[in-house]
Amino acid sequence: VLTPEIIKQFKEVVSWEASPEDYEIDDAMFIADEYLGVKVSEMERIEMLNLLAQHFNVHFYTQSDTSCLKDVIVCGSAESRIEMPKIFHCSKINLNPTAKSIKTGISQRIWDIMGSGGFVMSNYQTELLEYFKPGVDMECYGSMEELLNKCAYYLEHEEERREIARNGYEKIKKYHTYEIRIKEMLEIVMNSF
Repeated sequence: VLTPEIIKQFKEVVSWEASPEDYEIDDAMFIADEYLGVKVSEMERIEMLNLLAQHFNVHFYTQSDTSCLKDVIVCGSAESRIEMPKIFHCSKINLNPTAKSIKTGISQRIWDIMGSGGFVMSNYQTELLEYFKPGVDMECYGSMEELLNKCAYYLEHEEERREIARNGYEKIKKYHTYEIRIKEMLEIVMNSF
């Protein structure tokens, strides 16, 4: 969709220089990921928060402009090492809408939430199923409608939601600590010689 003419016009508008010669992706892919993907992710998150706020009390922690949010309770920023884990643990549902530019992998936020004993509701990413079982350790959604329905369900089924959060925490504690990851990295490095 990004024709050479559109790429040229885009570069003129944003005063953007060409990528270094050794950069792994071309200009179209760079624009799609770093500009369009970011904007689409932002638009989707605004839509999601506004939709949920029509039905539930939605608290949102950010320093960003929130003037486009309606009925969302904006709480400002939260210190990442002390306040965020408490928020993740105490929140009934923690949302993890993965940015569009992240095509594969699991965002750090999922590990943070589950490691704090929080219930996480994430958009579907293939790699999640390699580590977690939806409905057992965490939960996934595939559309705004499904997100809305699952939020309503888990807010009405508190014990089930808490059990899923506990399961996720226990799985993180047993299989996914920093100590375990560092040992794995060292083994990889040592085996490469």
